[in-house]
Amino acid sequence: MLLGLLTMGTGTFLSAYWVKLGLPESWGRILGDLVLVNAGTAVTILAMYFLTLKFHLVALALKKEAVTDPLTGLYNRRTFFRELDCRLERGGSFAVAVLDLDNMKQINDTLGHQIGDEVLRAAARALKKATREKDIAARYGGDEFVVLFAGKGPRVEKFKARLKENLMAELPYTGEIEVGLSTGVAYCPEDGEDARSLLSAADARMYAEKEAKKNRYYAFGLLAENSKP
Repeated sequence: MLLGLLTMGTGTFLSAYWVKLGLPESWGRILGDLVLVNAGTAVTILAMYFLTLKFHLVALALKKEAVTDPLTGLYNRRTFFRELDCRLERGGSFAVAVLDLDNMKQINDTLGHQIGDEVLRAAARALKKATREKDIAARYGGDEFVVLFAGKGPRVEKFKARLKENLMAELPYTGEIEVGLSTGVAYCPEDGEDARSLLSAADARMYAEKEAKKNRYYAFGLLAENSKP
């Protein structure tokens, strides 16, 4: 922009003082008015366009940062609660889900937090594939995720099966540590008509599934131990 303004100024100066500079009148007007002033104007307009475009892109980036989780790229907790409050105000039937990654502490302790972060990003990609564009999938905190379904959502078992398939396709190598997503779903208005009630119901079902997985694991481990000669 500065270059454009300087060019315009030089052209204006030449147009005004072409006689003092010893230039022929035609050269002074052509070089000043037609070339430098117009070139400077074009450069200035172009610079203003790119500057406006840059400000627009920065504003979009800041807006995205304000609503998304930096690690996973999903919506953040604040955005989820804002959308949930809006949905509750509109009324009607819809579903929410609470999801928790299994064995994350073991992954972080054994394989390190870098692999743990990769697992979190893999879970986020799997969750995004398993939900629709109009659903709100967010990172709730730590290794927990939440989903606000636009309506009643898919059938729970179908949703869990799709999640598992997507997660297996996205996960990095974790050795013998089994990684999964425990899921609980709650429905409005059956399970509550406010955010706290709905999330509590979904959370309780998620932990029930997590405990059931642990019980199956211990039962299998005990059976394998007792079968040794």
